[in-house]
Amino acid sequence: MNKKIIYFVFFVSLMSFVLQAQKSNFKIIAYSTAAAKIDSIPYQYLSHINYSFAIPAKTGDTLEPLKNVDYVKLLIEKAKKHNVKVFLSIGGWGIGDGGGDDTRFHKMAETETGQKTFVASCMKMVQYFGFDGIDFDWEYPDPDHRSAQDFTSLCKKLNYALKAVGKDLTAAVVSSGKQAYGVEEEVYQYFDWLNIMSYDGDYGPKELKHHAPYSMAVSNIEFWLNERKLPLEKCILGLPFYAKKGFGNYGFDYKKLLKEGASPYDDYWNGHFYNGLFTITNKTKYALDKKLGGVMVWEMSCDTNDEYSLFRRIYEVVTNKK
Repeated sequence: MNKKIIYFVFFVSLMSFVLQAQKSNFKIIAYSTAAAKIDSIPYQYLSHINYSFAIPAKTGDTLEPLKNVDYVKLLIEKAKKHNVKVFLSIGGWGIGDGGGDDTRFHKMAETETGQKTFVASCMKMVQYFGFDGIDFDWEYPDPDHRSAQDFTSLCKKLNYALKAVGKDLTAAVVSSGKQAYGVEEEVYQYFDWLNIMSYDGDYGPKELKHHAPYSMAVSNIEFWLNERKLPLEKCILGLPFYAKKGFGNYGFDYKKLLKEGASPYDDYWNGHFYNGLFTITNKTKYALDKKLGGVMVWEMSCDTNDEYSLFRRIYEVVTNKK
C-alpha cells in the first residue's frame, strides 16, 4: 500500500479516536428532585445526576436530614446499575430563609470550626447513602465580602475530605457579571468542574425577553473561559428545561408546554420563553465544538419521555446520531 495512503488512514483513525475520547468524557448532568419518577428517569442518556437539595440547618454547620430517604436510596441503586453517578447537591436558591438568602452559609463559613463541622456533616451523609460526590450550590459567595475567601477555604477542606475516599466535588455558579467574581480563580483547583447556570437571564429592565437564548449561552461561556480563566474541561454549560413568562416569572415545564400546545421545535409560545429541540441541539453542539466538559440540565422532571425528549436529543448530538 502507498505510504501516503497508510499515513492518511492512520491520521483519520487517530482523529476519530481523539473525537470519540472527547465525546466519551463529555458529561450529561441532570439536577433531579424527588418529583422525578424513579422508573421514568432516562438513565441511558445521562452520565451524572445531582440530587437536590440537602439543606443546611439554621446554624449552617450541619445538614438537615434528607427527606424522601427511601427514594434517594432507590435512585442511587438504579443509577449505579446504569453506570450513572449520583451527587448530593447542597444548598440551592431557597435554603430555608427565603429566596437567595444565604445567611446560613455565611455564618458557617466564617469560622474554622464551622467549616470543619460542615465538612464532617457532608461526608457523613455522602458515605451513609453512597453518593459519588457533592455538588455545592451556594448562591452566592460575594466578591466584595470575606465570603469569597471563606468559600475557597471551605471548598479546599471539602475537596480534601472527598478525594480521600475517591469522591468528586463540583459546584453550581452564576452565569456572569460581578457576582461571578465571588468564585475566586484559586478555588478552581478544588473542583472537578463548575456548572454554569446559563438561564434566568430575564431579570433587569421591565421588558419581555428570553431568559436563556443561544446567544446568552455563548456569552456566558466566553465570560467564564476568557474573563474568569476557567479551564475548558471544568466548564459545564447549563441548559433550562423550563419556561419563563417574562419579568422573572416561572412558566411551564417543557413537557407541560407541549401538552398545552407549544411546538417542541420553537422557543416561544403564548408568553412563555423556553428552549426547544433546535436550541438544545445548537447549544449542545456549541459545547462539543468548544470542547467543554459537558452540559447540565435543570431539571430532570421537566422533560418528556417520547420522541420530543430534550435529553434524548442531547444524547443523539453527543453520540453523532443527530
